[in-house]
Amino acid sequence: AKVMMPAIYVFGIILAIRAVTLGAPVNPDWSSMKGLNFVWNPDLSQLTSASIVTATGQIFFTLSLGMGIICNYASYLQPDEDIVTASVATVALNEFAEVILAGTSVIPISYAFLGPEGIKGSIGLAFMALPNVFTTMAGGRIFGAVWFFLLFFAGFTSAIAMYNYLVALLEEELGVQRKKGALLIFVLYLIVGAPIAAEGIITGEANLIYFTEVDNWIGNYLLIVLGLLEVITLAWLVRDDGLVEMNKGGLWHVPKWFYKLFHQFLTPICIIVFLGIFTRDYWIAGNFKITPSYINGIEYMAPWVNAARLVVVVVLIIGFIQTHRAIKRKYKDEIETNKANA
Repeated sequence: AKVMMPAIYVFGIILAIRAVTLGAPVNPDWSSMKGLNFVWNPDLSQLTSASIVTATGQIFFTLSLGMGIICNYASYLQPDEDIVTASVATVALNEFAEVILAGTSVIPISYAFLGPEGIKGSIGLAFMALPNVFTTMAGGRIFGAVWFFLLFFAGFTSAIAMYNYLVALLEEELGVQRKKGALLIFVLYLIVGAPIAAEGIITGEANLIYFTEVDNWIGNYLLIVLGLLEVITLAWLVRDDGLVEMNKGGLWHVPKWFYKLFHQFLTPICIIVFLGIFTRDYWIAGNFKITPSYINGIEYMAPWVNAARLVVVVVLIIGFIQTHRAIKRKYKDEIETNKANA
């Protein structure tokens, strides 16, 4: 992380400089500067409830909220750690990388070669469209290497986060040695992710239906649900003790009125409203049906949809049982007396 995280920013800056000096190599209407305009000039007509909640899910995902990762990281902090400053730094650096650097590099380069219609993909843009772009641009091999190193470093450091909280769970709850726990989690990830590859092999089509359905629930909907539970737990169950812990050892102190206004009211209310709108849209779109509307015309892919749902439900149940047992065992005295011990 000490090497890869700074390198990500260096690579992003290199690509951003190349992007703003690219000009319009394919079409005069497809310049990199117009790509910047596409990013930074908002088109409010495109703002829908689905896009708002998708953006919310992306924010929760990228900040590791609603999935236990940020909680796992927090468990390693010292009692007098400056949580407020660390939180501001985390959010600022993360969004600088994703919004400023990505918005000044990847999108303008893609726009200059592919136009407005060519930059609507995500996985396809990163792994299929952009490689073709780099083969045609001056110095493309160098900048393509920078791009894929950036992706690899970002993915690898994210994998540490995705691994650590599960490995720590095995290590602390079941007494599994760390190396063995890491190997076991690796195998479990392969099993859960195997249907993504199996789907393409069996059907002969790269529809990514299994992946899409898992992402629909884990990457968007349930992240927000679990994030809401985290906020409610802190603000309404832990209450003022949460504010005390937040301000302990802090350079900046969060005022009590701010804590109550944002943590107890505005944040939960906003998330509940988002979830209400999102649930309605999911219902209208048929995402609660056995055969959701997004596979119209390829209904034979429904088994992959429901396989993804089964995996999500099983993981949630296992996680709930494990958490419930761990809390009962670790905090047995507190639960019986209904009082936190010092």
